[in-house]
Amino acid sequence: MSLNIFPLQNNTFSRLYLRQNLIVLEEVTSTNDYLKELLSNIKPLPEATAIMAIHQVAGKGQRGNSWFSKPAETLNLSFSLYPKDFLIHQSFNLNMLVCLGIQRWVSTLLPNAQIKWPNDIYVGGKKLCGVLIENQLSGPRIHSSVIGIGVNIKQQAFPPVIQHKATSFYIEKPVISTEPLEHHALSLLSTIMTLYENIDLNDTQQLLEAYNSCLFRKGIPAYYEIAGESFLGILQGAESDGKLSILINGKERLFDLKEVSFK
Repeated sequence: MSLNIFPLQNNTFSRLYLRQNLIVLEEVTSTNDYLKELLSNIKPLPEATAIMAIHQVAGKGQRGNSWFSKPAETLNLSFSLYPKDFLIHQSFNLNMLVCLGIQRWVSTLLPNAQIKWPNDIYVGGKKLCGVLIENQLSGPRIHSSVIGIGVNIKQQAFPPVIQHKATSFYIEKPVISTEPLEHHALSLLSTIMTLYENIDLNDTQQLLEAYNSCLFRKGIPAYYEIAGESFLGILQGAESDGKLSILINGKERLFDLKEVSFK
């Protein structure tokens, strides 16, 4: 299924608006933490306020993992959103929208960009980008969200322990990596915010169909680690609550984030 199912007609968030609200820092521990601190101030920040760091010394990833990078090699970016009337139990919808925005952006630069459940972007079977979304709650609703994105841009090589599963713009198509990090940040933000402005965040079915159409390993037999054991399964897709459906020994099983890992 193509992402063209989304009628993208308007782009309220112009490049000029995004540039005016992009704060570029030389070094920070975590762009997510920095932005959350700004959001905690009394004066509200404009939506899509973004923090970009040339060097992030203590970046965070999913499952409590760290995201380390050398200065000026990775696009380290965090930005704010204020979803309207958006309930906590729908939080995976925002995850899907953000991933679809990144996948669409990468696809304009590289072929075969896919979403690896729940929120990584893969190219050629290797990780190019990771996402961490942290929500601030108000009663049963999500009041604001901080979306942190790390994109491998200029890495020419990776440590041996991860070189089989990581890639970068430089490795895939070196000419892309010559663009300034700020250029990539604004281009990525523009793509995500265009989706955000044109898609009903409460339309779970539309988001789910598009998300699953881009899913890494969907319908392909592969091995997964579950409770310390290796199983051959066929990934069916994500569910509306964010769980992953895998067919194992002819039976569908559903898994949360920490219950299954890709081998």
